Amino acid sequence: MAPSPSSPKPTVLLLLLLHLCASIATLASAQAQPLASSQAKALLRVRKLLGYPPALEPLRGAPDPCALPPTPSLAVACDGGQVTALSVRGDRDPDAAWRAALPASFSSEALFTTLARLPALARLSLVGLGAWGPLPGDKLRRLQALQQLNLSSNYFYGGVPGDLARLYSLQSLVLSRNWLNGSVPSLAGLQFLEELDVSHNRLGPAFPEVGKAVVRLVLAGNNFTGKIPAGVSSLGQLQYLDVSGNRLQGWIPSSIFALPALRYINLSRNRFAGQLPATTACAEALVFVDVSANLLTGARPACMRGNSSARTVLVAGNCFADAKQQRASTYCSPGALAAVLPPPQGSGGGGQGRGKGGEIGMILAIAGAVVGGALLIALVMVVVLRRARTRHPEVSVLPKSPAAAPAKKADGWKAPARATQKIITPADKSKCRNSCA
Repeated sequence: MAPSPSSPKPTVLLLLLLHLCASIATLASAQAQPLASSQAKALLRVRKLLGYPPALEPLRGAPDPCALPPTPSLAVACDGGQVTALSVRGDRDPDAAWRAALPASFSSEALFTTLARLPALARLSLVGLGAWGPLPGDKLRRLQALQQLNLSSNYFYGGVPGDLARLYSLQSLVLSRNWLNGSVPSLAGLQFLEELDVSHNRLGPAFPEVGKAVVRLVLAGNNFTGKIPAGVSSLGQLQYLDVSGNRLQGWIPSSIFALPALRYINLSRNRFAGQLPATTACAEALVFVDVSANLLTGARPACMRGNSSARTVLVAGNCFADAKQQRASTYCSPGALAAVLPPPQGSGGGGQGRGKGGEIGMILAIAGAVVGGALLIALVMVVVLRRARTRHPEVSVLPKSPAAAPAKKADGWKAPARATQKIITPADKSKCRNSCA
């Protein structure tokens, strides 16, 4: 029976089969390729710099680190004789102050200089290892293949290096639970960045700039101030937002609750004030809302009234008129007055302008009160000094000098009960010349 015209020819099938076999063989050889000696030495050097932690004990004497089975404490992945992933999790608790930090001989510069010898690293995780010191941006910048970087639960301090904004393949950046301070560099240029977690540091005051691809944004427990930027309301892929425990203030943009992908939002323990508009809508995917411990007033929006099986809402510690566990309305009044309320629809930027005018007026009022108080204190001091001089006119306030010290008393000589200063006139001087000559 002749083959069907539509069926592939045996030659074509044979070629496809050979190509598939060659691809499998190439992939297998790449995975089976032994780790380069320079890469193996770099791993052993990392183990030494980290103080030989128990998590890296399997590296000692391992003929092929790439063949080690992954564990929660250690995972090494390789490709083509190069390390592509290194995950190390220690047991040093960063909450134990500096008692769990590595000794003074540790050098963060030396650690990241060694890690820079692994240029194929796509995933790097060093968690709970007691590492400390500044983050050397020039060394981190060499790891251009990095997609995931996790340095959480250590003691790194100083600023977040701006060189991280040049790791254009970065998808996840986790620096939580360290001692970092200062501003976070703009990460808006990292178009693949989906996760940013810098929680529980000392960062601030500016709110970080991130790209449109962010799915998880965790900024809790820092020193961020001011308002939530309007750009956050345009993060269409955002699912998880936690800015709790900062110093953020002003009104909460109601559109943030309606982000289509949002599932979790925590705005608690800030200084947010004013009312949430009754028209505030919540995304269907939203399952957790926490706005507790702020200065919010008025009535809650319909989508935040009570808990249900589909959504948990926490509002305690505000001044809502229709909720339990609230503070007295007077507690929220200063914050509510200082808050810059959102302009009503159709009013353009007028509301924002009035908010700025109110802030300027408040500053001028405080300055006037300080100046007035200083003038009042000065006036009281002048009155007191004048009264003191009126009561004791014979007292002369003169600077002390060695010449003014009294001469040594002779035996039997008694000092007068009170000495007064005599003013000598020109006539007295003339009498003295005539009588004393």
